[in-house]
Amino acid sequence: MRILGRSWVFGRNVNTDLIFPKTWFRAAYEPGEMASHLMSGIDEGFAARVRPGDIIVADANFGCGSSREEAAAAMREAGIGAVVAPSFGRLFTRNCINMGVPVVTCPDIHLRVSEGDTLEIDLEAGTLRNRDSSFAATIPQIAAEALALIRDGGLRPYTRRLLEERRRQRDGTGDVA
Repeated sequence: MRILGRSWVFGRNVNTDLIFPKTWFRAAYEPGEMASHLMSGIDEGFAARVRPGDIIVADANFGCGSSREEAAAAMREAGIGAVVAPSFGRLFTRNCINMGVPVVTCPDIHLRVSEGDTLEIDLEAGTLRNRDSSFAATIPQIAAEALALIRDGGLRPYTRRLLEERRRQRDGTGDVA
């Protein structure tokens, strides 16, 4: 799975309340509403400038703080191609994978990328390259199951696909549920 996108650079310890401020927390959202508030705790105009496929780059501990999955959901809704940082909050990482947003660890990435640089990430090969500089890095490969979740667009589409495959297998063999 290859990702090519423009970078947006943020600092250290960006917590989920900055990614998606809880002032916007509601039980339900209209389509597009969450994306319109993405990163507004740091940059009020970010949501208007970001485009599908763009990549968020940050310093260490990105996504720390609360475990609210709205931060990852807002990224998914905005079409964020990936998030790259030296380290992430554990629950944020899981929420991103569940939402189909790749999280990529890369030491000192925030020192190697300027805002607006074009990054190319190959999740299967485990490579990251800055097309605007000579920087290239090997990144940890994502586990096969997590990669399948990301490729399918998150936990819900992944589960639907598996259930559909099982239904077809069952129906093809004549087995009864």
